Amino acid sequence: MNFYKSLAVAGGVTGTVLGAVLLTGLITKQKIELDHAERSRPQTLRIQAIPVRLGGYSLKYKQGTGDIVMLSVSVTVPGLKEKDLVCRLAPRLVSTVTNDVTIRYSDIDALRADLTKTLPEHLRRRFNLALGGKLIQSVIVDKVETGQLPPRSTCNNAS
Repeated sequence: MNFYKSLAVAGGVTGTVLGAVLLTGLITKQKIELDHAERSRPQTLRIQAIPVRLGGYSLKYKQGTGDIVMLSVSVTVPGLKEKDLVCRLAPRLVSTVTNDVTIRYSDIDALRADLTKTLPEHLRRRFNLALGGKLIQSVIVDKVETGQLPPRSTCNNAS
């Protein structure tokens, strides 16, 4: 009789251990799937605030030029991996904004009218060209009003 009791206890312990291992495996698999889903979810990040001199720099004064505006630019990328890459290459994006906006606009009214219309799409194309791929899904450009603090960058290594 002791043999059958020992066999029953050993079977119960073995079943419990196997069940615990199976449950741990299922929980780990679910955690890995959740981490993968988190990494592949679209990410929105804000680049540093960018001061831009409208009309560019010139030795001769042109009417309506010379105003300095502060722009806040946010971009959406497909996932966390792309977010890290875009943050690392953020100086290229800052340069693109500075060059394009300086050349395209000579006064604040023209810039303000275009902030939500064609400028975001133009910058999206230019950013993707500067980054050498299709990393940027969308761009949002906001003008920081005089006297307000610009929003902080969400890139840790952007300066």
